Amino acid sequence: MDDAPLGRSSELADAALANLVDQFARPLDCLRELVQNSIDAGTPRIEVTLRHVDGVLQIHVDDFGDGMDEHILDNQLTRLFSSTKEDDLTKIGKFGIGFTSIFAIRPDAVLLHTGRHGESWELLFHADRSYDKVRLDRPVEGTKITLFKRMPADEVAAFVREARWVLTYWCEHSQTPIHFFDRTTHPEDVAPEDDDVFAAFEAPGPTTEATPSQVNSPLALEAELRVEHVEDDLHVLVGYAESPSYGFYNGGLTLVNTSNPDVLGEFGERFAHLAFKLRCDALEHTLTRDNVLRDAHWEAAMEALERAARVLRSRLLDRVEEAASADEDLDRWHHVLARECRGSQLHTEDRHAFQRLLLRDLSGERRTLRELAGQGEDLDGLLVSSGQPGLDEALAAEGLVVLPDRVGTRALLQATLVRAPGLFRRDLEVTAANTLFVLPQIVRPTELREPEERLLQATRRLLRATVGRRITLEVGDFGGERAGRAEALVLEGPRDGRVFQRPEESWFRLPRFLRRRCLLLNRHHPWFRLQVAASVEDAALAAFSLAQALLAVEGVEGERSFARLTRAAVDGLSA
Repeated sequence: MDDAPLGRSSELADAALANLVDQFARPLDCLRELVQNSIDAGTPRIEVTLRHVDGVLQIHVDDFGDGMDEHILDNQLTRLFSSTKEDDLTKIGKFGIGFTSIFAIRPDAVLLHTGRHGESWELLFHADRSYDKVRLDRPVEGTKITLFKRMPADEVAAFVREARWVLTYWCEHSQTPIHFFDRTTHPEDVAPEDDDVFAAFEAPGPTTEATPSQVNSPLALEAELRVEHVEDDLHVLVGYAESPSYGFYNGGLTLVNTSNPDVLGEFGERFAHLAFKLRCDALEHTLTRDNVLRDAHWEAAMEALERAARVLRSRLLDRVEEAASADEDLDRWHHVLARECRGSQLHTEDRHAFQRLLLRDLSGERRTLRELAGQGEDLDGLLVSSGQPGLDEALAAEGLVVLPDRVGTRALLQATLVRAPGLFRRDLEVTAANTLFVLPQIVRPTELREPEERLLQATRRLLRATVGRRITLEVGDFGGERAGRAEALVLEGPRDGRVFQRPEESWFRLPRFLRRRCLLLNRHHPWFRLQVAASVEDAALAAFSLAQALLAVEGVEGERSFARLTRAAVDGLSA
């Protein structure tokens, strides 16, 4: 009866330990836990060495820190959920489970040597996680841990690559030097003298010629434009990279480094487009090691990131303006600025951004977003190049701003001006110039055929009697017969201009009876050709039909104008 509770307690302890071991998605993440414990012990450096001897892979993690005495071994290392790190924010292994992680790779044995306060100890853990403890006569500096795992030779290289990758990921910016030795492909200087695979590690032997690689590196961020911000124990690097990424570090050890914006929580909308690395000794990871603990320290760190991001935004505006004034490729910077405006709403928070010279038109003149917004309101569109030099030049001569048609420039206009800032806040579109304007060739009277000339003159007389001299009527060639058939019957343009605007639907435009304009008949439009043919039999009726069509296209003259047109046609017949 007395043994039952003890047996039950042992089962629960085994189950708890198994749960801790099995929580690691990647078994080799145990290297991170061991490195973390070594850093917490104050080691000046860490050495991770892999060897393969007689079919057994040996993983050494050696530190030169404080080490452990018997009290620590008995009351902390070999007991679940016990840690002296609970109240020390500089010790990120506060859950006391780091050492148990070594069993995640299912080692055949684990050997630990450690020393402190003049005493040295050896612990040998077996596959079933039981252990033997022996006091050593020789001194041991720090803690040396060796994991033994039987492994065929053809699996070793892949294991070494994964071990190196895990260490590099988790210890990327460790402030403690970490050296990785791959000695699996080099002959050992000291070979075991018997079948005891642990014999070679009873005492340190000479090293091989394998060159170590340093795993850690200074905190750095690959970004085209970046800002470094330091305050108290916070160190922030933030910038614009090809792909956004988010890194959080404690003491240089990775808490999380990912491109998944879910780690940003409530700050996702403002920072998801950025790349940053944030190091702070007060940050901690969650128990599952897959995210940062979102506590008051995390909130303070994100606020520091916001301060750094504000500086970055200001520098971005400076950089884009600088590129616009020089002979630089603006498209890539417009890409970056578009992402910033979509993310932080920079263009709405900083109204001065609209007045900065961030754009360059086709002639090379610098332009502001405010100029484009004003023009966009007038045209119901934001003009980019048509790809037709003659048309683009003609529009520029009319005083219109046309921008190069680049992907980044379109993205910037979409992010900032598609819903233009203004009184009525009308939706705009980024539009190629040739979708709104045409550069046709006006046909001179001497080039018109006799039926065309007779129909044109008759139609002019009817329109003058109907709407006065507000409308001038000409005939134009819109690019030949084939192209002309696809164009509108009539286009509108200024009396003395050569650029004509395509007809469009608009909820608000200047009333046409207040405007003096030139209407340009499409010489190859099917309706015009039909009336030319009809004019041979009855020029007056054909002119009446054509004038009716023109007023219908205009769409603003009203019933009175149609009544006047009818009277004018009847008067013409009477005459």
